[in-house]
Amino acid sequence: MAFMDDLKTDQRTQILVAGIVFFAISFPLYFNYAASNVDEFEASGPIGNYSVEGTYSYHEIAAGSQYIDDGSTVEIIANSDSAGDEIKGKNLVGVRATLTYTDDESGGGIGCVGYQTADDQVSASLEYPEMMPTNGQVVSGESIAVEWHLSDLVGTTVSNMSESGIRMLLDGDGMGVGEHYLDISVNVAEGSGTGVNCQTSDNGEEVAYTIELISLEYTITAVE
Repeated sequence: MAFMDDLKTDQRTQILVAGIVFFAISFPLYFNYAASNVDEFEASGPIGNYSVEGTYSYHEIAAGSQYIDDGSTVEIIANSDSAGDEIKGKNLVGVRATLTYTDDESGGGIGCVGYQTADDQVSASLEYPEMMPTNGQVVSGESIAVEWHLSDLVGTTVSNMSESGIRMLLDGDGMGVGEHYLDISVNVAEGSGTGVNCQTSDNGEEVAYTIELISLEYTITAVE
């Protein structure tokens, strides 16, 4: 009973007991906190330098040809379902559209001097609903693309990042599924010459297009 009497009356005993209670409560909380931080660290991986290598593949979801009148726009809708099982399990990271066309302008008959054709302007807008569209004038044979990964990392050594952090920037996270929209517009530019019979015949463009989903396979290797 002496301990209980001291606990009631002795200040040093009271302080000692309070300290024991404090550490008994604090230490389990501390070790639980430390353990959770270790789990989080292991999940994200150590920060360091990593070499990133990757290979892109392309999966057609639409192709065709469309005559587009001067000043007109044609919308083409492509669905990822058209690729079938080809994209199953793939890391989809973007979509691209490739346009090809040949200016069929004619003019410059007898009596027309110095006739020169002029290149028509073919513009395109490629859109995936969850991303900002890409648009602008497209030279024949060129592609426009919408991407939802950081392509600049591929083929480089990345510093001061974790492996999981790099994966977050390279994984498509299920995007790319569904409909994609391609708008193609034509504005005719007429050629010119001097003299008679310099009339131009150029009413539009026959534009061929291909729409493809882009997939990426990559490897991440720690660099000492």
